[in-house]
Amino acid sequence: MSNLTIELKGKERDEYIRKHFRKAPSLPIAAALWLPGSSNRKTGNVPTLWIGRTMEETRASCKGCPLCPKKEGGNGECYAYGSPEYALHSIQRAAAKDPERYTVNRALSNSKRSAKMARLGALGDPGRLPLDYLKRSILKVRAVGLEAVGYTHHWRDLPSLAGWLMASCDALDQVDGALAAGWRVAVKVPWDFLGDKGTGRFKTPGGAAGVVCPAVKTDGGITCNDCRLCDGSKAGPVIAFPSHGPAFSHKLRSRRARDKERTAKAAALLERLDKGGNQ
Repeated sequence: MSNLTIELKGKERDEYIRKHFRKAPSLPIAAALWLPGSSNRKTGNVPTLWIGRTMEETRASCKGCPLCPKKEGGNGECYAYGSPEYALHSIQRAAAKDPERYTVNRALSNSKRSAKMARLGALGDPGRLPLDYLKRSILKVRAVGLEAVGYTHHWRDLPSLAGWLMASCDALDQVDGALAAGWRVAVKVPWDFLGDKGTGRFKTPGGAAGVVCPAVKTDGGITCNDCRLCDGSKAGPVIAFPSHGPAFSHKLRSRRARDKERTAKAAALLERLDKGGNQ
């Protein structure tokens, strides 16, 4: 059976949900669409999993996340419901015609040699995939020498995925609880969060060490494929992601422009001082 056509109905579906989800009898089971690479500048060209054979299924996988689109009950801050949504539309249309092109086996066998990780969830929550399928896929990723990077907002309902994915928290005051439950943690922080004294490092309220995502902090100078701190199976710091959805893109561009201008002015001043000292 293709991973694209996993469908559980009736009593079989109810039993699956009772077995794998602690307190959510109406949660959807989504399907997986894999691509061997990505043009995403932040992640690098790595095998990438997209969630849902339809946009309805994709949005349903995110239900309950406060960042999802406003029409789904969220605040609309999620970066993925922008240009990635248009990309997924195209992938879903193509997959409907030829589902075997979008399996994990094909993606991994056709990935670039430069890939060091696989991204589990360009859009949609991987925690809404059938858990046995998700874990088998991650084992395949690891078997070919790649690290698996993915996040779920549904970590409270899915304790068995600790060590497989990262818990995605909405604020720093949630982080210590997720850590205590055995999760590696990623957390959303305000768009202008720079850590303690602008260092990119910080502590949670409980004292756990954290860092701002290096790819965000360096504006793509370091890619996820370079960094790979977000492999949930490895020990590591809490990872902070400053809000970077459509609502914040203009603020980020303005700040980066100001930073670039300050850097240029400082360099020009140092150059003038050097010239003056040599006269």
